[in-house]
Amino acid sequence: MKKLFIVAFGMALWQSAQALSMKGMEIPDVVKSDDTVLQLQGAAVRTWYLVVDGYIGALYLENPTTDVSRILSEESYQRMSFTILLSKMSARRMANAFYEAIQINTSEEEQKELEKGIAQFMDMIDGTLKKGESGTFEYIPGKGARVIIAGEEKGTIPGKKLFNAILKVWIGETPPNQKFKEDILGLNAKG
Repeated sequence: MKKLFIVAFGMALWQSAQALSMKGMEIPDVVKSDDTVLQLQGAAVRTWYLVVDGYIGALYLENPTTDVSRILSEESYQRMSFTILLSKMSARRMANAFYEAIQINTSEEEQKELEKGIAQFMDMIDGTLKKGESGTFEYIPGKGARVIIAGEEKGTIPGKKLFNAILKVWIGETPPNQKFKEDILGLNAKG
């Protein structure tokens, strides 16, 4: 009986450590930010023009929840990452898409308040990303939004408001589509 329990426990641990596979890419269930462990909340494929798979987005949270208002208000580590599915993509094109989506998902007042931070964010996203390369927008409590593109740390923008504006691109009132938002929040998770 003891051996059976150990085997069952080991299998449960092994299954919980498995990465999610989407479109041939492995999305880890757990990542570390500094010394903090973040769990995968959900992942989704961003498709353009109904047929072109652009990237896989993944949301990692220190304190997993499907409650959007809690995610936006919580002072904890949070990470958005995207992995390119196209053979290559201009980082500027990606930045422009995020810029437009930020404008749609924030009020004019928020946009004015975040103008400098948005400009910094846009300047940090440059170069060309190839299939399998990724970008990360990560909130570090007490510091701000850290931007990493293709493994290169571009900088940190102070405060949480800009990170929330970027996060609203995926989980705000006007996400890429409702299924994308639900998948990012883990609402359609199997298991």
